[in-house]
Amino acid sequence: MKASRVLSLAVCCSLLPAAVWAADDTVKKMGDPPVKCTITSISKDGIKYEKNGKEETVPSYAIESVRLAAEPAQLNLIRNQVNNGAYENALKALDKIDPETQENQDVKAELTYLRAYSNARLALGGGGNISDAGQQINSFIKTYPNSFHFYPANELAGDLLVELGKHDAATNFYKALSGSSADAWKIKAGIDIGRAKLSEKKFDEALKEFDTALELAEKDTKAETQKLSAMLGKAACLAQTGKPEEGVKLAESVIGKLPTEEVDLHAWAYVVLGKCYRQMPDHNKQALLAFLHVDVLYFSNPQLHAEALWNLASLWQDLKKVDRATQATTLLKERYPNSAWAKL
Repeated sequence: MKASRVLSLAVCCSLLPAAVWAADDTVKKMGDPPVKCTITSISKDGIKYEKNGKEETVPSYAIESVRLAAEPAQLNLIRNQVNNGAYENALKALDKIDPETQENQDVKAELTYLRAYSNARLALGGGGNISDAGQQINSFIKTYPNSFHFYPANELAGDLLVELGKHDAATNFYKALSGSSADAWKIKAGIDIGRAKLSEKKFDEALKEFDTALELAEKDTKAETQKLSAMLGKAACLAQTGKPEEGVKLAESVIGKLPTEEVDLHAWAYVVLGKCYRQMPDHNKQALLAFLHVDVLYFSNPQLHAEALWNLASLWQDLKKVDRATQATTLLKERYPNSAWAKL
């Protein structure tokens, strides 16, 4: 482009109203394309925005991502890294941005959350310090109680406490979700508390939580995934309360209904299925096949992959395949050195 044309373009641009060149906020609802808009308010229950003179509300449970007009350009790259599980790369990039240099409080909240979230995910995957991550996420909750990340942050704090074996404290964080007016968060609270009770080996209490969540989910046509999750929790309880055959049937029915993209639920489903089979005499090979599904196909969830590897090592040992048992144990300790499963 010639210099004269560049100059002409610059002059023309400078004459246009500032609003034409102002950046938009962007809100992406799960399952929908992103919407360029002007956010008018943010709360723990959702976001309100204005688009073409009309105001819309997106509940927090339906928000996939938010991009703020005031945020640094590199923040969206960081957000994508976090979404893709590249937490270490995201943290390195976050180190280059000081939240205190940001005048917009919502941008500060986003930077703080992405850091806390990344550290928490690394810790839950056996690659970071659980206590340090818990302090960061707890600090976020206290500092930004009106963030649309409030409920996911409480859930994450609970997950970290479960990993530490502090089940009562974890339940208190999960109960924050049940305080929402939205059934979606209430269902999630029941499932989370149920999983905490499972971890604590309080199987009857866990079963009650999953049944309550399932009952609520069945009334909501948009809660199919949560319904399947509650069914998996129930199957896990059946395995531990003398009804593993029923657990197998329930877990298999869930696997048959799970959408392809629900990778984490697939992983949990096969872990549950494997644990059901382990409670049944002479079903080690079926259990082995279930856990191999996680190791080969659904290994992106570090916690569930670690649990699957521990079970594989045990099963290979029972089947007198010492080399395979050693391989599974070595992979577990190398990939997830701080995982509770690597320390058993």
